[in-house]
Amino acid sequence: MKKIIQIVVALLMILLAIIPFLVVYDPLSQAIPALPEFEAPGWFVPVGFINIALIVALSFLLASLSSNKDSGSH
Repeated sequence: MKKIIQIVVALLMILLAIIPFLVVYDPLSQAIPALPEFEAPGWFVPVGFINIALIVALSFLLASLSSNKDSGSH
């Protein structure tokens, strides 16, 4: 069961990283002509910071799940 939770948390972290990536991609797409044009909406910036905070919180959860697994084997 812990393995399934770890996989779901890892996938959720990847999904939460999409909006912060798009916030960074917006100025890159304007600076590099080879990239497709993308204009991020204004609400992407605050939501991107919230997503980064959620990713950090989920990483602590993932670390605690793996440390609980290690401490139970001793």
